[in-house]
Amino acid sequence: MKVIKHANIIYVRKIYPTGGVETYVYELVKKYQDYDVAVVCKEIDPAQKKRLKKFCRVYVHTDETIDCKVAILNADPTIIDFITEKIWKENAGKDEGIYMGIHIDYTYPGMGDLPQDPRIKNYIAITQDILNKFPLFSKSGEAILCRNPLELEEDEPCLILVSPTRLAPEKGGDIMLKLANTLDELNINFLWLILTEDKYHSNVIFQNRKVIHVKNRLDVGNFLKFADWMVIPSSVEGDSYSFKEALYRGVPIVAKHLPYFDEIGIKDGENALFIDDNNIEEVAKKMLKPLKFTFKHVEDSYDKLLYKSESRYKEEMSMRYLVEALPEYEKLNVDDKDLGRVPTAGEQWEIDRERLDILLGDNSYNTAFVKVVEEIKPEATEEKPKKKKK
Repeated sequence: MKVIKHANIIYVRKIYPTGGVETYVYELVKKYQDYDVAVVCKEIDPAQKKRLKKFCRVYVHTDETIDCKVAILNADPTIIDFITEKIWKENAGKDEGIYMGIHIDYTYPGMGDLPQDPRIKNYIAITQDILNKFPLFSKSGEAILCRNPLELEEDEPCLILVSPTRLAPEKGGDIMLKLANTLDELNINFLWLILTEDKYHSNVIFQNRKVIHVKNRLDVGNFLKFADWMVIPSSVEGDSYSFKEALYRGVPIVAKHLPYFDEIGIKDGENALFIDDNNIEEVAKKMLKPLKFTFKHVEDSYDKLLYKSESRYKEEMSMRYLVEALPEYEKLNVDDKDLGRVPTAGEQWEIDRERLDILLGDNSYNTAFVKVVEEIKPEATEEKPKKKKK
């Protein structure tokens, strides 16, 4: 039986091309990359996988046992069946346990029920508002406050109005359309980038020549450096990463007032304009003068949850390996990318760890094409073994 063994496991059932949970996972492993942390999922977007692998190992789970000290789950407790019983709630030590993140306000209509399991040690409320509401949507268990991490990265130039959002009704698609029309009616010049895959209102709002539809991207920050406003008039958010990504950069937001805004310092007229169906024209006029402010970062407390352990990931990724071709290359008639041809069984050459993972089975064939002959320490890479055939 295969085992995934790391001190800390971050689990999400499906990691989509974009989304708040996807940003959360990225920010979490980026900040705590020096701990022994790994991401486990059932499905993952290739671009998300690539950027997560800059910081830690990423596993697409099948039926492997998961051996860890801390497991942080997100909306799917079924993975607990694969986690060793030693950290189930009844067995967990002081610094061990299974946690479940709550990334949405489950009291809002249509949000469904909070997935629960008696083996979970604590539920993680990402805002005080969600923590206060926990008894309203939880059948059992306890919750703790632990805010989501966010550390900004260096950004490239961007444009004026930016909306990285779905266009479903709860995300304010109707208000966005009215705002675009109102800005036109007031002869206010604007360029609005809406980053979405949604079709809701796309035949109408995207007919405006000042509105540009951009398919979902991970580098939202690149669009914010020169943005005047971020516009997302959602009716419900758990703790929007998009808002904080803008506010941390000094970009004010246009949004509906949400319950948790007061606790993290989002204020109308200071760093935001609160919009609704009755004040769209007023807001449009105020947008002519973007707000200037400094926004205090919201600190997370995952340093109190994650098991204090040293990451081996960077050391592993610096290793090189002498590998030997298996017969699968010739059986499947597959060219090796590095060699540029089909290697014969028994042929040996040197590769890095990332390439090794691919050739050992993390590929579209789900097949191992090589076996490891020798691990080569980083300091021993000056004299590379010569290619040879047996």
